[in-house]
Amino acid sequence: MSGDDLLPARVLTHSFRYRLLRGLIRIWVDLFFRKTRFLNPGALADQGAALLIVGHPASFLDALILITTFNRQVHCLLDRRFLQGPMRGLFGWVLGMISFEPEREGYPRAIERAREVLRNGHALLEFADEQVAKPGEPPHFSPTPALIAMQAESQSSGQLGLRIYPVHLFLPVAQLYSSELLIHVDAPLFPGDFIAKGGNLTEHARALTAAIEEVCRQNVFRLQPEDIRLFLSDLEEVLRADLTEDWEVRPNWKQKLAGFGLSRFVVEWVEQLNGLHPGQLVALRDLLDSYRETQRRCSLSQIEVDLAGAWLKTALGRFACWTESLLGLPLAVYGLINHLVPILIFYYAGLFDNKAVQRQTVRWAIRGLVVVGCYALQILLCSEWLGRTVTGYYALTLPLSGIYLWRYAWLVQHRLRLLFLDLRVRRDAAKLAPSRKELIQAINAARDIYAEMLEQAQ
Repeated sequence: MSGDDLLPARVLTHSFRYRLLRGLIRIWVDLFFRKTRFLNPGALADQGAALLIVGHPASFLDALILITTFNRQVHCLLDRRFLQGPMRGLFGWVLGMISFEPEREGYPRAIERAREVLRNGHALLEFADEQVAKPGEPPHFSPTPALIAMQAESQSSGQLGLRIYPVHLFLPVAQLYSSELLIHVDAPLFPGDFIAKGGNLTEHARALTAAIEEVCRQNVFRLQPEDIRLFLSDLEEVLRADLTEDWEVRPNWKQKLAGFGLSRFVVEWVEQLNGLHPGQLVALRDLLDSYRETQRRCSLSQIEVDLAGAWLKTALGRFACWTESLLGLPLAVYGLINHLVPILIFYYAGLFDNKAVQRQTVRWAIRGLVVVGCYALQILLCSEWLGRTVTGYYALTLPLSGIYLWRYAWLVQHRLRLLFLDLRVRRDAAKLAPSRKELIQAINAARDIYAEMLEQAQ
């Protein structure tokens, strides 16, 4: 399928093939994401020329999601590199996507097709293309979408009534536990208001682009400044910890961490990501929080393990505890069966509550009477059913099993729990370094994408 096949001059609104494919994609989106929410479905008019501008770089997945979200047909102006392959090419053709290759011979024709979509009163979707005006400055939106809107409105003698809608998309990425997809359409901008001032369309397009960029960067899904500050602080701490660990294993390494801080480039990248793609930043924040929570839990548990005593630090002490825990379990179960009735009485009578009004001696006396009464009843029943000989042995085991049940409960609370806590500390400590490496790798990957975007925009 050639590139020109992806440039339909006119696609019938809600054609059968369009409705069929859009319905199938909607089913796939509903299966992939647990919930898709269009926060203000009434913001986009069902009729009339409309230009939808997404504030972050283009993505074929984002284009599919947005095209299938709106009730009206939406064409998409998309770089041809996102439509490579027969399947994507077919999707683009059926959905009326307009492909282009910047600085190629067919680029003006693609722009004219985009203007024709708007002049025909249809909806067009574009992604923000960022450019660097001067080296060292942050990138800004390309004026091309605004210029297309201006030209379409001007060619219609200002009667088109074109509206430009900034679109905010919160798309969950792999690291997020939530898979809720959120879409918000901002208040429209009117290129006709700029044209009415008269003068050069290019200058008006730059002013309109600045207004669009300002709205897009005020993303409704962005993190608040305090959250950004905490993210940068935690990120710097993680990077310092990683450098410290790497330098400690290098012999004769003399470089110190004094004066280490995040570069200006990283800070700008985080701010850019927060304004244009907050879903990815939230995913990185979630990954960072997961690492910090594991680190915090490991530190607190390690303090409790260190205060446990010398027995936990020796192999003999741990072996003795494990051995008693395993061998004493059958006897503890036997004691639990014998004392199940007193335990239930204690529970429902509130005798386990140490904050009760009764004095300690009175409460213990009541507990003793309950246990003795239950013993007498159990011995009586055993004598009736099993005979005097068995009853004699059973009566002897009742208090012994009760004493050991008490001992085993203490063992579980003060010894066995610490053994399991020590195992969890070792497991979490072993996971900290790989988790930190995974976090840094994810951050580097997102940062490198931003760096490549800056290189292409220059």
